[in-house]
Amino acid sequence: MKKHRILLCTILLVLTFGSVTRHFAQDAPTSPARAAQERPLVGIALLRTINTGELGYKHKYGSYATWQVLSLNEANYFEEFLSIHGLVQSHPRFGNAPEILPGWSLRLNVHTDGQGYDVLLEDQTDKDYGYAALSDERGIIRECKWLK
Repeated sequence: MKKHRILLCTILLVLTFGSVTRHFAQDAPTSPARAAQERPLVGIALLRTINTGELGYKHKYGSYATWQVLSLNEANYFEEFLSIHGLVQSHPRFGNAPEILPGWSLRLNVHTDGQGYDVLLEDQTDKDYGYAALSDERGIIRECKWLK
C-alpha cells in the first residue's frame, strides 16, 4: 500500500513539473515585437556592409563612391549581406536609392573631393520611433530615434 502511494505521488510530481517544463521549453514564436527588435540589428549590419564596401572601393580607386557605383562595383559585399541575413530569396538585389531594400531608405552623400562620405539609413517601417543609423568615412555608426 505504501509503495502505491509513493508511486502515485511520484507520477503526480512528474506530470506537474513536466507540464511546467514543457511550457518554458517551447520555442518563442516570431512575433511582430521581436521582428521590430531585430530590424535595428539588420540596419547596423547593412551600414557596416556599406562602410566595408566604401573602404574597398576607396582602396581600389582612390575615392569613395555613390550608392549606384558602390552597389555595382562592390556587389560581393552586398550579396554576402543578403546571404548572411537570409534575404536572398525575398530580396535578390538591392534597389536604387532611396529605398534600397523594402522598408530601408538610404541617403549616401559623397564629398565633392571624393575623400569622405555621410550615410543615413532609415527604417521606414518604424512609425513609433523613427529609427535611423548614421555613419561616415571613419566607420563610426550612430543610432538615433525621433524626439517625442
